[in-house]
Amino acid sequence: MNQTNINQLLHNALSLHHQGDLDNADKIYTQILEMDKDNFMANHLHGCVLSQNKNYEDAIIYLERSVILDNNNYEANNNLGIAYKNLQNHVKSENCFKKAIDINSMDTRAYFNYANLETDLSKFSEAIMLLKKVINIDGNHLQGYQRLGEVYQYKFRQDRNINHLKDSIDYFNKALSINPSSIESNVTLAMSHLWLNDIDAADNYFKVATTLMHSSEEAITMNINNYYGNNVLLTSLIKHEFEQLTHIDQDSDDIRNHKFTKEYYHSLKKLYDKTLTGSLKAEDVTKEMKNKLYKILYNKPPKKYNNNLINKENISEHESEYLDSKPEILVIDNFLTNEALRDIQKFCRNANIFKYPYYGGYVGAFLSKGLANKFILNLSEELRLTYKNIFNDFRLTQAWIFKYDSQKVGTNIHADQAAVNVNFWVSPESANQNKKNGGLMIWDELPPKEWNFDDYNSLDKSPKIKKMLETNNISKRIIPYKENRAVIFNSKLFHATDDFDFENTYINKRVNITFLYD
Repeated sequence: MNQTNINQLLHNALSLHHQGDLDNADKIYTQILEMDKDNFMANHLHGCVLSQNKNYEDAIIYLERSVILDNNNYEANNNLGIAYKNLQNHVKSENCFKKAIDINSMDTRAYFNYANLETDLSKFSEAIMLLKKVINIDGNHLQGYQRLGEVYQYKFRQDRNINHLKDSIDYFNKALSINPSSIESNVTLAMSHLWLNDIDAADNYFKVATTLMHSSEEAITMNINNYYGNNVLLTSLIKHEFEQLTHIDQDSDDIRNHKFTKEYYHSLKKLYDKTLTGSLKAEDVTKEMKNKLYKILYNKPPKKYNNNLINKENISEHESEYLDSKPEILVIDNFLTNEALRDIQKFCRNANIFKYPYYGGYVGAFLSKGLANKFILNLSEELRLTYKNIFNDFRLTQAWIFKYDSQKVGTNIHADQAAVNVNFWVSPESANQNKKNGGLMIWDELPPKEWNFDDYNSLDKSPKIKKMLETNNISKRIIPYKENRAVIFNSKLFHATDDFDFENTYINKRVNITFLYD
């Protein structure tokens, strides 16, 4: 085949590539390589597709070949660096990025990728220098400013210098000035303000982020695709949604100004009836209905309190018990004040924020997706400042609430990426039908050092974790569920929700609230 025909094939492949049709584009790249194994473009682009498909080892073969064919090609060196970075070959990755920068010192991509490599290695000062070059070259580089703010947050978590948080806020604000609709910038601004104990500002940015998350077509589509894709997930979501709106409509909690219509409620009931018979199919739920299910209809937070949410008895004794225990586990009963407990119970019953269903039959609400409010944020700060010897300089990094069906197996064995985990339980004591279980199982073991985050946190790895724990005869502690009980423990310990049996009514669902600190 002559060069003209090869060029036409490349043109066709590039058109498919730009349309996102990687498979068909790659078929043409491999077709060209069968005819001309030294074709630079086919080697380079085939390597890029393999890299995009996370087949990094094979990608490197073709990307290295493309660099040999054209050593001074910026894109080839930069993309080879990305592939090496993803294989954690840091030295070769660094060399590729440096080579790309030598080729074109005014292109921001290699600086940015090199900065991400340095960040992965916790070389934050070096990453900051590279990112500052990015924004010096391009003063409107949104991701450059955003990433600078994030790296300053990482630097704060490394040395706890609050000036880094102030720097992060400056860069996030710059990113927000470039794109006022950035959900990411609002969430990270909220976190920096929270870590500075500026609750009002944090609450404001979280609210903006939630509003954007529910008004951006891209964000709505992404969440619906991730969580509303099959009948199992939709069954959990629809059951909770209908039961919650029924509870609100009965006016037992004196809820006013909810935003659901009779038409929506009746449409929801038809789907709910199908969940009861197990006949719900994914195609029964239209795209329009999924959009309605995702919408937050009511989210009035509890009253704002100042340092009066948790009981302050026996603080030093609790701290000593945690610090002296091996592994670190502390159980606190009567965790919240009576008034705070009643308010958070009412909030959990009525806040229409549980939009994220899971296969275990439970639904979740998350800090940056509607859960954050002044009550929750004040509680997170009051907790760490009350138990200073446990939390030291750690800050809240994530929070969620899970609501479960009455009789289900809970979350599988996993560990979390944080220093301290706080689980507390707020379902009425009468809801739990078996007082000996329903709470938490914690094993006396941390993940092996060679395991990465996915190895110990991904729920599909639970069988591997369970086998390791059983093989090594690792003991576990079972902590029964009890209303207003908190369990504080080393978050890296393997743990799982115990089997449970709760009364089968909406107001008696098992509710678990988790705060992670790091």
